[in-house]
Amino acid sequence: MESSNQLKNLLHNNVPRFIEHIKARGGVTTDEWRWLHCTDESPYYPEYILARADEYLLYPKDDYHFLDGLFVLVLAMAIMSFVPGGVRLFGLHFDMRIENFVEVDGSGET
Repeated sequence: MESSNQLKNLLHNNVPRFIEHIKARGGVTTDEWRWLHCTDESPYYPEYILARADEYLLYPKDDYHFLDGLFVLVLAMAIMSFVPGGVRLFGLHFDMRIENFVEVDGSGET
């Protein structure tokens, strides 16, 4: 339970910063959408593809790969906040259209 609260706090504190940065530079880039969709045109190496994030978060080889997996998760959540309705994970609702970009589901708290 402790680790899930830590992950929730990490997302709550970091995803909105990524959303703010993406919004300030004009939105999600084509390369970021490709990366998220894991297309062949993705500019990133396969080890960074969201589809393999479980290898980094659940069974990381070392601390570097675990931290890299957390970065992938935060970036993916920030990108997905730009789709209509945003995205929910661990009781958090991320949406680039809401104040502070995050709400705790069920509480209206931001």
